[in-house]
Amino acid sequence: MSILQSYDNLPKMGQREAAIKLHISQPIRSGKEEQVESALSLWFINVRKNDARINGPILRQKAEELAKKMGIENFIASEGWFHRWKKRENIVYKRTYGEQKDADFSTAENWIKTEWPKIISEYTPDNVFNADETGLYYRALPEHTYLFKNENAKGCKKSKEHITVLCCASMSGKKQKLLVIGKNKNPRCFKSVKCLPVDYYANTNAWMTSVIFNEWLIKWDKQLNNKIVLLIDNCPAHVVNVSLKHIRITLLPANTTSLIQPCDQGITKTLKSYYRKQMWTRIIDNIENTNDQQKLSANELAKQTNLLDALHLITMAWDQVTDKTIRNCFKHGGFAESIDEEEEEEYEETNKPGEIENEEIELESQTDTEKPPSSSEMREALRCYQSDYVISYVPYQSDYIKRRPVY
Repeated sequence: MSILQSYDNLPKMGQREAAIKLHISQPIRSGKEEQVESALSLWFINVRKNDARINGPILRQKAEELAKKMGIENFIASEGWFHRWKKRENIVYKRTYGEQKDADFSTAENWIKTEWPKIISEYTPDNVFNADETGLYYRALPEHTYLFKNENAKGCKKSKEHITVLCCASMSGKKQKLLVIGKNKNPRCFKSVKCLPVDYYANTNAWMTSVIFNEWLIKWDKQLNNKIVLLIDNCPAHVVNVSLKHIRITLLPANTTSLIQPCDQGITKTLKSYYRKQMWTRIIDNIENTNDQQKLSANELAKQTNLLDALHLITMAWDQVTDKTIRNCFKHGGFAESIDEEEEEEYEETNKPGEIENEEIELESQTDTEKPPSSSEMREALRCYQSDYVISYVPYQSDYIKRRPVY
């Protein structure tokens, strides 16, 4: 069979991947300053073993330093030379994500094998919950967009207005009302509002604190009439100092949440991506339905998004997160032996998530943080904050149903 015939029989893939499958090789030309390149490659390997963050200027400077040490004169680490060296060494520039570098795989595996069976023997999936916080820049716009090739890509200043969102769901897919923390106790947009779609709290930096967390637990505990277990990470804000009748708190082991915590397996990512989709639909609808003379730019419309708008948008996004997505996030964290093929397909689609395209997932990685503030920041906050506020409203459900984000 010829190479062309073999290529036609391969599934759809890139030329590089196809070449590997067909064992087609291409000679790789050595650089003109082979000694410098070899030395730089060895240096790069050694520093990356210690997880050093290396950029282009550092590499080019190091190459020139190595050349001097080897007595090679007039060596210049030009942009072209650097590009060719990266290509020869298969080196790419990527952003680092998440907490898995510090994750304790052995502890996570041991906890799933030893502690988790004890928990699930006492509780049904309906009564096993996980809760976690995530930061949300609720006015942020994406840095990437489709445009014409000859069009100038105009940027804008990033919005730093943020809130903290705590989402909580059960192993069976049941969702609790979102908890949102903002900076202002009584923002103007809340005037005359009788009911919010979320439990809203406020403090100086819009962070979760132990006071807020315990208030939320007490309120939830009073609503329950059966025993449940709540799995949470061991961040400083999750210190429980109240007596609970129905809720048992179980802390996940340190440095394992990125591996086993269900919210970190796709729940918060899906929630925030649906929020972005809701926000962009809102902005585009406004642009389409406004006269040319009155039209505002997308950036100006994003700035008009107030906190009340954001609360309604995040609630609608939470409504879109399916129970199948939540169940499979628990399963991907190791809280079940297997994943049904039908549900696995649903999880993969929704974890993209749903109909949201890859560009929006990329946006979310750039505009939001997947984790709350660091432990040191949280400890400092716990020392500084002397008062936390909860905004209470009469629960008129009809008021919430009537209210929608103002365009």
